[in-house]
Amino acid sequence: MGKFEEVYAINVNDKTEKKGGLTYLSWAFAWAEFKKIYEDASYQVNPFDGSFCSGNGEMGYMVQTQVTAGGQTYEMWLPVMDMRHNAVLQPTMTEINKTIMRCLTKNLAMFGLGLYIYAGEDLPESPKNFEPITEAELREVWGVQDVTKTVKWYEKQLGLPFGEWGAEECDAVRGVLEEQKAKREKKKE
Repeated sequence: MGKFEEVYAINVNDKTEKKGGLTYLSWAFAWAEFKKIYEDASYQVNPFDGSFCSGNGEMGYMVQTQVTAGGQTYEMWLPVMDMRHNAVLQPTMTEINKTIMRCLTKNLAMFGLGLYIYAGEDLPESPKNFEPITEAELREVWGVQDVTKTVKWYEKQLGLPFGEWGAEECDAVRGVLEEQKAKREKKKE
């Protein structure tokens, strides 16, 4: 078995979490697992003219990482995004830092670690599969007690009225609700 196959074979499912409809792998776990196989591994954040990100307030900002291991170097880029996966036009240092670490994790996937998580990420969603969130779903599926209050809170966060949420907004809300439901169920155990 080659190094790529060895890294690719690592099951990281128990170290992932869902946020906004996407699956994320903890950078700390990813790096620890990667270093077990590539002891010589190193990474760096590639600066852009002395800054950790490049871009502007009209288009957004991008970060870049580079990982070297086993004599190979891969680079990866990632835009600074909000919870709806839209470019952040005025990112904070915290948003930039989180994006750098997500970029590092994505960089490690180029060596095989958790690569399956990214499979199909560039495939368009089929509109026929989109089901908008309903008040009944909030109550019955996600256990929301005060639907009105919850809807108002998400409307404020998303900047859109409840009836105008599209696939991205519904996926983001479902991702958060799924996390909250899992935490409630874990507390019951």
